Amino acid sequence: MKKSIFRLNFNVAKSLVLALGLSFFAVSCSSDDGFDDANGNTIKKYISQISTQGEGDTSITTIAYSADGKVLTATNDLEVKYFSYFNDGRLQKISGGGDNFMTSEIINEIHAAYEIGDVLEYDQKGNPTILEIYDNDQYGNQMSSKAYLTYDTKPFTFYHTLDAAGIIDVLYDVRLQFYTPTEIVMAKKLLPVYNPIKAVIKDNANQEIGTITVDYTYDTDNYPSKATIISIDDEGFGRSYNVFYQYK
Repeated sequence: MKKSIFRLNFNVAKSLVLALGLSFFAVSCSSDDGFDDANGNTIKKYISQISTQGEGDTSITTIAYSADGKVLTATNDLEVKYFSYFNDGRLQKISGGGDNFMTSEIINEIHAAYEIGDVLEYDQKGNPTILEIYDNDQYGNQMSSKAYLTYDTKPFTFYHTLDAAGIIDVLYDVRLQFYTPTEIVMAKKLLPVYNPIKAVIKDNANQEIGTITVDYTYDTDNYPSKATIISIDDEGFGRSYNVFYQYK
């Protein structure tokens, strides 16, 4: 029997930094991700700091911006990601330490335990709702499972910060569709318009083997000020941690 599939990986969980873990050169592009259609005229708020607390540890991620609002660096402990741009403002390159990319807390937890193979279904708003995921059993044999995601109706926390880093445009560059790196393809598929609040993991026999829940506390602009993440594995073992957000 597969054991402890959702033991909380704090080192992964605390690394909600704004970086795709890639170094690439971007070209001009157009965005058509459905975010504005789903959320309307939301107030644009940009993450300046994320504090993650759990397992007796605290980690702080800080995002620095240029005078014109571009993401310059994302710093987590001793790791720094650097963002550079062409003269016209397009993203040129991401470099620096670490290989993390910013994503929702639920996707981050799934990444800690599984390899994400594909997105099988989306809801009407464009949120990914069923993921095909993989893991190895104790003998090294690959096993496939599915993650079923549900969402609230609040705008995706990191969207405008990703946009300020030029990443949204890169994900939706129509001229990359024939030679897009795998990492960008999957990042685009996983990009939601709302915040995921629960994932139920089921094996091939449709038996539940894990859950992840996120309880958000929202400010008056519908951005989270705090999130409590709880993961429970197939043996009922649970862990939790808290994330606190600050914006500019």
